[in-house]
Amino acid sequence: MTTIIASLEAVTLEEALAYLDTAEGDELEAAFALATDRNLLDGSDKQPDEAEVHHALFLLRRARGLTAPSFDLMRIQLRQRVAA
Repeated sequence: MTTIIASLEAVTLEEALAYLDTAEGDELEAAFALATDRNLLDGSDKQPDEAEVHHALFLLRRARGLTAPSFDLMRIQLRQRVAA
C-alpha cells in the first residue's frame, strides 16, 4: 500500500490537500486515512483509535492554518457515522 505522507514528523500542506482530495473534502475520512497511514509508517497494521484520528485531524488542520479540532465533537461525528 502506498501512503501519501513521507514522514511521521509533520504533514505538509500538499500532503494535507492530497488526503482531502482523496476523501472528496471529508475531513474525518481524510483524518482516518492519515491516521491509518501513520500507523503503517510506524510498522503497525492496526486500525487507528479515536485519539490517533483526532491527532491526524489536528495535523490536517494545522497544515492548512486552521484551528485545532475539538476531540469531543470529533468523537460525536465518528459515532454518528458508525450509527448511520
